[in-house]
Formats: sequence, C-alpha cells, structure tokens
Amino acid sequence: MNANPHGPDGWGDPCRECGYGWSITEADALAAIAGAPRAFADLLDGRDGTGRPDDLVWDARSYVWHVADNLRVWAERLSGLRPGERRPVAAYDQDKLAAARRYDRMPLAGGLWSLGQSSSQFVAAWSAAPSTAVLVHPEAGELGMVAVVRQVAHDTVHHRFDVERSR
Repeated sequence: MNANPHGPDGWGDPCRECGYGWSITEADALAAIAGAPRAFADLLDGRDGTGRPDDLVWDARSYVWHVADNLRVWAERLSGLRPGERRPVAAYDQDKLAAARRYDRMPLAGGLWSLGQSSSQFVAAWSAAPSTAVLVHPEAGELGMVAVVRQVAHDTVHHRFDVERSR
C-alpha cells in the first residue's frame, strides 16, 4: 500500500508543524472535532479573521471556511455506510474549492456558523458509520473508521494551529 500523504507518512508523527500525535484515541479525535467551533470562535473573538502570516496561503477566516467544508465533505462520505462496505471516495482540490467559494470574501461569522453545523454533521455521521466500513481514497488509500477520524481531526487541529499563528 502507498504512503498516505494526508496521514503520519506525509506530516510526521507527531506532525512537524502542529504537533498532532497520530496515536490519539478515537474519543479524543472526535472531541477535537466536536470542540472545533468553540476553539475557533475563542481564537477569533474580537477579530475579523483577515490576519495571515507570510508563510500561510490563507487568512484565518479562510481556514475556518476550509475546516467547515472539509468536515462536511467527510460527513457526506461517511453517510449511509453499511457494515463491511468498501466505498470509493473522490479527492477534491482544497485550493480550487477555496477559490470557487471565495473564502477570502466570505464573512467570518458565517464560517463559524458553518463550522458548528459541519462539526455536528461529521460527529453524527462518523458515530453512525459501522466500524467495519472502509473508505478508499485515491491519495490516502484505504481508510478504516479510526484512520478517518484521526485524519479529519489532524486537519482540524492543524488549521486551528494555523489560525493561532494568524492572530
């Protein structure tokens, strides 16, 4: 099997940038996702979300929108899985999605609302998914449910780190 560029093979363990440890429990990964709306809102309280260090492509507001979209996409991928099912999922280009949606022009308040919705949707979809199901991603390979929640939690935690740096 090929290395997963979206997992510890690509980011390191712990992640070289945000320090995320890939041995995180399922419960802690789910808690990181469920807690994201409050964490991002607290980080951006009193700010407009337009801050961005030179080494980041997006501003803080754009990371909020990206995390919201990513959680929603993963919730959709998980929806309706059957026990033992191997479901192929399509990759998407996060930069093209950001450009198409114009993250840089979308309101922070809307992004935080969307993050709250998509976080709840992901938690519900992952919790309902059978533990024996596998998603087959063209870049990440075969992902069981534990790998899915860890990968999605990493994206969420990593971008919370990016937002912290953008304040």
